Amino acid sequence: MDTGSGLLKPSSDFVFANLFGVEKHKRALVCLLNAILKGKPPIKSITLKNPQHKKQRKDGKTTTLDIEATTDDKTVLDIEIQCERDGNLVNRAIFHQSRVTKDELDAGQSYDSCPNIISIWLTDYHETWRHHHTHEAVYMFKANPLDGIKIASEKARIFIIELPKIDLRKASLNDMFSVWMYFLKNPELIPEEFITKVPEVHEALEELKLLSANEEFRIQYRAHIKAQNDRISREANAEARGELKGIAIGEERGEAGGKKERDREIALRMLKKGNPVEDIADLTGLSIEEINSLKNK
Repeated sequence: MDTGSGLLKPSSDFVFANLFGVEKHKRALVCLLNAILKGKPPIKSITLKNPQHKKQRKDGKTTTLDIEATTDDKTVLDIEIQCERDGNLVNRAIFHQSRVTKDELDAGQSYDSCPNIISIWLTDYHETWRHHHTHEAVYMFKANPLDGIKIASEKARIFIIELPKIDLRKASLNDMFSVWMYFLKNPELIPEEFITKVPEVHEALEELKLLSANEEFRIQYRAHIKAQNDRISREANAEARGELKGIAIGEERGEAGGKKERDREIALRMLKKGNPVEDIADLTGLSIEEINSLKNK
């Protein structure tokens, strides 16, 4: 939330994209990525790309990434900040990767030419039931009666980093990951040695101060937050309406099913007393076929 003073949150997707997804601060983004990926692969340089992927059909979905980039070894990166839980993060990551893959592979190219893709999702909430703060997912072979679990491919990798699970008290210059997580979680209190001894962190902090002091940027930030909140409210209302409609339909179906069952019970009693099938049909509303089926049973 923007209180009108102090530093804006770098863990906001809007602020994050304006901090790291711009040409003049690619060096800071490279440093952050190397801290997360820990040399797998090592990144020397990146090329920022248009993060918007237009829908491919009339009723399709336009996808806008927070930051999309290509590394010097042609690995494609999708970096996302997620501030609100929607329950579909892994599915969203897979969808993003499929869109990126489709846009990267040219007609006539073999599937071996498909680039490596890494999705990095930083969440400002608890996303998983797992205890650690960082989780990597790749395609796996499940175990079967003859084989154990085994990695099938690392061509597509997903990283989920849960910011609330990171203990800033353990941050040190010996672990660049913890330094950057400190910046993302609490730039106001980041230790001075992190700023003075890591030029990229100093660069990011100075840019954050400039953005936070820019009233026009704050207005854009507030508009972005309002749009997000409005969308969440609409989705919550739609979900509530859907639940109410489902309950109403269930009750209606339950009532109809209950009546049908009562009619069958009446028909069975009348059959046992030898009443004609036609009379039973007139009284219960059941069809001749339904009554004959009960009679046969």
